[in-house]
Amino acid sequence: MIKYLNLIIMKLKLLISTLFLFVLHFGHSQQRDASLQVEFENSRASFTIQIGELDFQVDRNILFVEGLPSGFHEVLIFEIKRNRRVLVYRGGINLARNATTFSFFRNRNFEVYAIEPHFVDDPVIVEVPVISNEMFNQLKSTVQNESFDSGRLELLESTLRNNNFTSHQIKELLHLLSFDSGRLQFAKSAYTQVVDPENYFVVNEALSYSSSKSELLKYINSMPGN
Repeated sequence: MIKYLNLIIMKLKLLISTLFLFVLHFGHSQQRDASLQVEFENSRASFTIQIGELDFQVDRNILFVEGLPSGFHEVLIFEIKRNRRVLVYRGGINLARNATTFSFFRNRNFEVYAIEPHFVDDPVIVEVPVISNEMFNQLKSTVQNESFDSGRLELLESTLRNNNFTSHQIKELLHLLSFDSGRLQFAKSAYTQVVDPENYFVVNEALSYSSSKSELLKYINSMPGN
């Protein structure tokens, strides 16, 4: 009888330990350490916003949400018209870890304008160098001199090895390619070389097909840290 009880106790201890490790791992992998504030310009319209799988009603033209998972999320914004939701924006946002991301929505454009850390220990400001305007314009001119998309894509991808870009610059470069397949390939390659990944949703505007936009979003979500 004692041996039987000891066996049960051992199994219970093993089960509790397993559950503890699972909860610990799940808690770390689903950290809700990001906040988001969105300001809406149109004071006469009513909006709802979907962030990932979560829906929020906008109150008094400003939305503030705490406890969101950091990383990249799809964003859908709907305007309420006659009790119907009309989609007015589809894109994405990269929420910084342990920080509040500030953004605004106006003229059907969604843009991040500031990121404020929740706390900073021994803050160090590091400026990441971005390709100069002169070099960027020279790059565009060189790419345009290429006759075929294959040559343009090869040239663009080669510049990623030694240069950093802004999300808006990548969007400009995508317009130099004729086909969505090449644009999608370059958009994936360029994501790790932008200094403002939180604004990478603007790149979607250079893609023609919704399937390409969805594939880019899935790719970004699969990146480490998202």
